[in-house]
Amino acid sequence: MQVKIKDPTKPKKQPNPRRRQFIQLINCTDQYWMEILGNKLFHDLNYYDLFTQMWLRHNDTFYKSELHRLMPNISQRTAVKYVQIAIDHGFLIEHTDPQDLRSKRITMSADLKRKIELFLDYAISVFETFPPSDSQPPHS
Repeated sequence: MQVKIKDPTKPKKQPNPRRRQFIQLINCTDQYWMEILGNKLFHDLNYYDLFTQMWLRHNDTFYKSELHRLMPNISQRTAVKYVQIAIDHGFLIEHTDPQDLRSKRITMSADLKRKIELFLDYAISVFETFPPSDSQPPHS
């Protein structure tokens, strides 16, 4: 399922209390991301991109050399460093490819999968509490 995003140049104007509430919800999920991963080092949107994109393809293993595509906002060289840090911390598991002993395959650890799913469950529950804008009283 792909989410269609409305035209970002014409969003519905929201009252400031609603904007503040939304920032608080974002901050709560952000804080939970750090808590669930247990290390401020992973408080980085590039890790979020990497881990959630891997989770979306959770049955796949990846060639180490292709993981940079899951982190589109950094260079390939930087992405390789991020992947290695995640391997060193046990979030990603590196295997030798049995069909090509020169290649490395990467999978998510069971613990990382569990943590990502806990984070997603938490984030969904937080945003489900955010009332639809239609329920807000009109502001002048």
